[in-house]
Amino acid sequence: MGQHRGFDDAGIAPVRYTDRRRYRGTQAANFRRDAGKVTFSGPAVGHPLPPGAQDRLSWMLQLAAIAAAEPSLVGPGGRVSFLVVGARGDADVWTFIHGGEETLASPEGSAATVRLLREPGRAFDTRAEVWLDPARHYLPVRARLSNASDSDALLLVLREVLQPP
Repeated sequence: MGQHRGFDDAGIAPVRYTDRRRYRGTQAANFRRDAGKVTFSGPAVGHPLPPGAQDRLSWMLQLAAIAAAEPSLVGPGGRVSFLVVGARGDADVWTFIHGGEETLASPEGSAATVRLLREPGRAFDTRAEVWLDPARHYLPVRARLSNASDSDALLLVLREVLQPP
């Protein structure tokens, strides 16, 4: 299959990830598959680019695709790992483990989900929790990202799934 329009044999294949913050400007991670590395617009560092590497946004959809292809990997005892790259020169392997089944209620109804958890390896790493809905092809219906202090927690919640016309 090779790389085609942001996909390759390992799934989603990001090309560029940008992070723009007020008063800090824009920084980017460039996924250079031709050179087999990730480079950055800010820091003069680079990292090897293994198959399946993701950015800080695409990992949620890659995780859903992996779960849909092989549900046992997100079931009890399962684990999913891939490199996650930020725009500021950071790259780390994120490993998700099964955190149980949970029914989430929302104004749109309830969803029986599989909860996955990424525990940080170091003090200031990102802790990630994601709830995947098997009935929606394992699409994430909730994700929570936090740091050690938990003061900067980010909660993403799926509000509506649009049906194709």
